[in-house]
Amino acid sequence: MRFLENSVGRKIVMAVTGQLMAVFVVFHLLGNYFNPYSMRFPEIGSFIWTVRLSMLLSFVLHIFFGIKLELEIHRARSGPYAVQKRPETTFAARTMIWSGILSGVFIIFHLLNFTFSVIEESFQDNYAVALCYIIGLSAVCLHLYHGIASFFQTMGWNSEKSLSFITNAGKCMALLLFGGFICMVILNRL
Repeated sequence: MRFLENSVGRKIVMAVTGQLMAVFVVFHLLGNYFNPYSMRFPEIGSFIWTVRLSMLLSFVLHIFFGIKLELEIHRARSGPYAVQKRPETTFAARTMIWSGILSGVFIIFHLLNFTFSVIEESFQDNYAVALCYIIGLSAVCLHLYHGIASFFQTMGWNSEKSLSFITNAGKCMALLLFGGFICMVILNRL
């Protein structure tokens, strides 16, 4: 477990769990459009629970190490910086903690709404719920925008030449996912 004793190991766990959840989001969108859930495979029930438990573990580890790393950063900073000049960065990078919190709240809301049916109203029936979905999906996709590119940086799979491509690929993926999910919300409201 020495791997998790340093910040690099914890960042790798965050990067890998984040990518697992990002891949899930892609398949979730495709599943919503092509509806493979309606096919009755004999093993679909156990497969779904395996995926759900994997996503739960990824979610918990991602949040745990995200909080741990953020607290370490704040503890390491003894006071304000003498020079406040920030390196060039994106809005998505600067707001990762906030988009992460909003994403987590949205994911819990979505599960209570569709998986566990605790929240009876859906975005098809209620404009307020539709607005919650739009705000939540905005947070998720903003988080993914930086998270996808950050994954390659954390893993050491980027270079000065590839950085622009990776950043733009993360942005395009986030925009495609946002557009795909938002279309579903809007089309189901018509």
